[in-house]
Amino acid sequence: MSGRKPIEFIQATNPVVIIDEPQSVDNTEKAKRAIDKLTSVFTLRYSATYRTPYNLLYKLDPIRAYDLRLVKRIEVASVRADGELGNAYVKLLKTDNKKGIKAQVEFYKESGGVRQLWIKNNDDLFDKSGKHEIYRNGYMVNEIDCRPNAEYVEFSNGQRLNLGQATGGLNDEIMQQQVYATVEEHLKKELAFKDKEVKVLSLFFIDRVANYRIYGDDGTTTLGKIGQWFEDAYKKLTAKGMYKALAVKNMAAIHNGYFSKDNKGRGKDTTGNSKDDEGTYELIMRDKERLLSAETPLRFIFSHSALREGWDNPNVFQICTLNELRSAEKKRQEIGRGLRLPVNEQGERIHDENVNRLTVIANESYEDFANALQNEFEHDYGIRFGIVEKHAFTEIQRELDGEKLPIGKLESAKIWKKLCEHGYVNNNGKVLDKFNSDKPELTIGVEYDDINADIIDVIQGVIFRRRIKDARKTHKIKFNKQVQLSPEFSALWDKIKHRTRYRVSYKTEKLIQCAVGRIKKMEKIKPIRISVTGGEIVFTDDGVYAHEVRESVKDYNGIEVLPDLLAYLQEHTELTRHTLVEIINRSERIDEFQGNPQKFMAAVAHEISRALHDLILAGIQYEKVAGHYWQMSRVEKDAENDIVRYLGNLYEVKNQEKCIVDRIAFDSEVERRFAEDLDNHENVRLFVKLPRWFKIDTPIGSYNPDWAFMTENHKKLYFVRETKGSTDNDLLRKSENQKIKCGEHHFNTLGVDYDVVTKLSEVEF
Repeated sequence: MSGRKPIEFIQATNPVVIIDEPQSVDNTEKAKRAIDKLTSVFTLRYSATYRTPYNLLYKLDPIRAYDLRLVKRIEVASVRADGELGNAYVKLLKTDNKKGIKAQVEFYKESGGVRQLWIKNNDDLFDKSGKHEIYRNGYMVNEIDCRPNAEYVEFSNGQRLNLGQATGGLNDEIMQQQVYATVEEHLKKELAFKDKEVKVLSLFFIDRVANYRIYGDDGTTTLGKIGQWFEDAYKKLTAKGMYKALAVKNMAAIHNGYFSKDNKGRGKDTTGNSKDDEGTYELIMRDKERLLSAETPLRFIFSHSALREGWDNPNVFQICTLNELRSAEKKRQEIGRGLRLPVNEQGERIHDENVNRLTVIANESYEDFANALQNEFEHDYGIRFGIVEKHAFTEIQRELDGEKLPIGKLESAKIWKKLCEHGYVNNNGKVLDKFNSDKPELTIGVEYDDINADIIDVIQGVIFRRRIKDARKTHKIKFNKQVQLSPEFSALWDKIKHRTRYRVSYKTEKLIQCAVGRIKKMEKIKPIRISVTGGEIVFTDDGVYAHEVRESVKDYNGIEVLPDLLAYLQEHTELTRHTLVEIINRSERIDEFQGNPQKFMAAVAHEISRALHDLILAGIQYEKVAGHYWQMSRVEKDAENDIVRYLGNLYEVKNQEKCIVDRIAFDSEVERRFAEDLDNHENVRLFVKLPRWFKIDTPIGSYNPDWAFMTENHKKLYFVRETKGSTDNDLLRKSENQKIKCGEHHFNTLGVDYDVVTKLSEVEF
């Protein structure tokens, strides 16, 4: 290292730093200084819960993702007592003595739900809770102790709570019903999704490990009360006729807990973000994909914490919150474990809205759950829910003179005013309770009958509560050495193993013509315009307002020094100045450069690059590189490293003499069926799914073809096939289609038959 530290070599490169989930990394001054020491060109941070956005480049907030159907719908199944629980819930969260001695506690509020508040000596929880009757007697603060490891709060009734300790609150009957409701929801979905090959998982969050599993000093374990409730509920429900077919003999195999362990291997309570939690986190991450396999019996998961950011499973369909804690991020983190869209046994993403629903079995009302979640989103993302802006309806289209056009801002403002007159929104645009889209008679006005439904949809879009509904085993790939060493496989590999390089040839005149044609078709580059408006300030009893009284618009002529157009285009296209001058002159668009130079340069560079790209692909030629091959030893090395794949996307080869592996990983149902056809076809002697490292160089990145196989029908034939769900080029991504075209040139050079197919019957043997 020449006396240098490794980090100095990194600093010297001025790297780009990418931080995933930065809130767990750079949340201290020490961490920030460490990141700064990397002397990066810039740092990118990706997070869904980051509190310091720095310079925000892109935002896909939870509401946008929800509305785009990128996550599951959320249902809430509330389990509550009809009346008061009969006891007072109080939990000591923390103490502090920086500015006077105080304690933060959590308790019920009279209006419903749970409240967190700082209290001091002589405060009365009866008053702080909004005069909730269960705190009327004995809940005045007598003493608060802030000494480390001895923190407590004591009330006038003599009750003392140590740090993290709680009294009252959820009783066993309610939690037991939550467990029962979760198991019932789980079984319902197992029945409903059986034909869809979608595995169902349920996740329970608990406060104490001992509530689920008790560890004895002699190393034995017994079920805690929650574990016992679960098994009782499962037995009772699967005894019913409709669920009998789902019953399992080994009850212990279908549920398990993920907890941090002490030095004796016993589960223990932790904060969720300590060093002790690292092993738990790694374990659940390793099991993340295995849980999706139907061959893995585990379906009910018990966790002591939210499993930190990063762990989620697409097939979690039920989340049961048995913990009492309501920290700032707890609710969102918990439901986040199950929001990803599910997958079927083939690993294909499910987009069926009848399937994509997450049911939260909560110990609070549907309304309280929705309100608490809304508050978190508003606090963390600055989203304003329930507010209809005056311009909200601008993009609604209505038919005018036989053509559908947006109604515009003025008409949108008129609709907004009508909403105020009807009492659906107030003067601040806040949606009022009178707005109820479920009422068929809800109308905005006769003149808007044709777009009434569109208007209602816009209003519903700002109401958060409407978004909340009330409600794989791994396999070690085995290599068949006998097939691998066979003459047939050696012949096939010798045919396809050659590495190639490409060169591109095209005539400059052809490039100029293509680029000129594209530039002439560009939209007109409009000059920069400056708008000047004047307004008058009006004072009324309602407040101070401004309204526009004059406006002038003119072209901006202030650009005195124009940028170097040719230098810019050279940098972005790598063409000669002479070629670029020819393109610009023949396009006859140079007059638009002065009015808006930056936009003109970017648009022209884009069109020239597109023309160049098309010509490169049309004129590409491949040639073998002498002495460079894909070595068969790499296949052998894979065998030595014991490749592991997940059963959910593996095809088991029936005719083992045809393939070098016992199972083949597939990415789609098309691939799975193609593997099955190759396996069963009598004329196919040998086939192989080409490994991911088998890549062909192309001008737009490397390309990995799918299959190679050999058939013997009078003579030996070698095929390489790319399997796609559709052979319609319009349905394939452009870059992927271009790589396939390069693959064709590569294999033509090797004398190997290459094509794109969707099934084996399309291949002519």
